[in-house]
This record gives sequence, C-alpha cells and structure tokens, in this order.
Amino acid sequence: MKTYCASTLPFSAFSLTEFVGELSKRGVSAIELAQPHFSDVDPKLIAVLREETGLHFKSLLSTVRIDAPDGLETQISILNTAQRLSIPIVSIASGGNENATAREIDTIIAHLKTATAEAQARNLALALYAHEGSLAYNLERTQQIFNAIPSDNFGFYYSPYHFHRAGDNPVVALQALSERLNSVYFNCGVDSRTGSKPFWAPEMDFPAICKEIERVGYDEEIMIIYLGLKADTPQPIIRGVSNARAKLETYFS
Repeated sequence: MKTYCASTLPFSAFSLTEFVGELSKRGVSAIELAQPHFSDVDPKLIAVLREETGLHFKSLLSTVRIDAPDGLETQISILNTAQRLSIPIVSIASGGNENATAREIDTIIAHLKTATAEAQARNLALALYAHEGSLAYNLERTQQIFNAIPSDNFGFYYSPYHFHRAGDNPVVALQALSERLNSVYFNCGVDSRTGSKPFWAPEMDFPAICKEIERVGYDEEIMIIYLGLKADTPQPIIRGVSNARAKLETYFS
C-alpha cells in the first residue's frame, strides 16, 4: 500500500493546527509545507505536530524564481529554514521561461548549481519540478538541467501533469529521469480549464503512469496537491485530498 503526502499550499488561508491532524486521520502520513506555513513557523510547533500526529514533515515548497534579482539569496534563506525545521528536502522551480536564451539558461543553471552546493553543505536535497511557463517546462529542458548538475543533492520531483501539458509522454519522461527521482506528486482538484476532478488532465493514462512509478522502484510518499476549491474551512479540501488518495489507490492496485 502506498503512503501519501499532502501539500499545505491549498490550505494557505488556514493555520497548520486547523487541518494537519485531520489529514493524518485521512490516510496522509507526510506533509509538504508551502511558504505561508514555513516562513515564520516556530520549530517547536512542528515538533509538537510531529509528536501529536505522527506526520513526517517531508519537504518545503519553494515557488521562488531563482533568476529574480534576489532569487538565489531567497532560495538560500529557505534552505536555512529547512535546516532549522529539520526538514530534508526543498522543492524548487527552475525559474526562467520557455523561450529563454542560451545566456539566460546558463545563468539559471549556474544559480541552481550554487543552490545545490548550499543544500549539500546543509545536508539537504533539492527536488526540481517541471512547470509550464518556466525554463524546465518539458522533458528536453529538464534533462538539460540535470545533465548540467550531476549531484546527489539535486533530484527530480515528478508530476505527470506538467509533462503532459508540454506535449511529452509522462511515462517516457519518468523513464528518462528516473535515476534522479526523489519525489512524486499529482495535481488534483477542480481543473479551471475543464471543471474535471479529482485529477487534472483525466485523459492521461493514470494506470500506466502509476505502473511506471512502481517499476522504477519509487517507494516514498506520493504527494497530492488539491487546488481550485474556494473554501471557508479546511474540510472541503481535506475531503478532496482524501478522495484523490482513494482514487490513486485504485490506479496502483
């Protein structure tokens, strides 16, 4: 049976104490903290929540553009936060854009190399996720970055949805980058383009994707990020995460 992680990004309007305990009761065993929940959090609170819920606080989600004027410095400060909270992974985007010039690509790769060295110095790992609109928006660009940074502290955060959006086969993308794989996530919720739920791009071959996740030997938590709901309380989002987890179980079975 798979284990599951939930992103706190959809819960940005709520405090951790309002929802993490309920998530732990709904089959979630790990948490990825978004910036609203890690930027000023007291390490003592994380320690208490670990003790009370048994949750594994697995990673921090950074959406910082590393190519912004203060992007590298901000990423390093997030690494310091991860170290302070005893959280081993920082999930990061590439920054940049899809039509980046060769010079812009070189600059971003240089910044990512520096961030990787800083992570290694703190005994942390980075997990790079592909995302439309960024430099690492498809398989070719993502491979280019990984080929340039052959470090054990610089891993791959796989989401089938974003490769699908880029026109790549998500199964082929996972096969190509599986040696660097350290995290997996699925985009869930209400798709603003189609209204479908719980999984975005329902036309993807989810059983084949899940079969490949198992074939490459990934046995860590599967992260669920459940977006698109406007809720006054955490409960509808918690139910969405729980329903998505149950649906994923059918694909993995």
